[in-house]
Amino acid sequence: MPVAKGPTFDLRSAAIFGGVAVLAAIVIGFFAIRLGQQSNTLVLGDPNFGQINVFRMAESIDGDGPVLWPDIASNTRDIWLQHIGDDVGEGWFAFDARLPGAGRECNAEWSVANQNFTDPCTGTIFPANGEGLPQIPVFIDETILVIDINGIHSDDDFVGFTG
Repeated sequence: MPVAKGPTFDLRSAAIFGGVAVLAAIVIGFFAIRLGQQSNTLVLGDPNFGQINVFRMAESIDGDGPVLWPDIASNTRDIWLQHIGDDVGEGWFAFDARLPGAGRECNAEWSVANQNFTDPCTGTIFPANGEGLPQIPVFIDETILVIDINGIHSDDDFVGFTG
């Protein structure tokens, strides 16, 4: 009794299929990265920096200086967090680490001695509160600091400091 032959899958077909799959993955990845860099409405994950305890962060900044958070997703929006003064319920500032259009090598650098930021590319000096750099709203919800990276909140969304 003869046995019917099934479809054959040779090395050439496997190589073509594999090449097409790799090419498709590259194209999809490219468009996903471009969409993430260009869209102001695409928000993946939490739209705020949250769950930052004001007491611990104020103590950290008082001891070590302002905190620089690098943008690990798109490398386009590194931010500084600064606290000025003795009252943990006030004096919070968040701002872009560099001027619009500048490259990452131009991130403002904190000077402990001068208590200010300096743009290494232009030599521009910014005060400790980051005035002159694009500011990011900061709110306090009880004892939690919220950095509104997408600018979608107002004071009415939070209780304020209750510590």
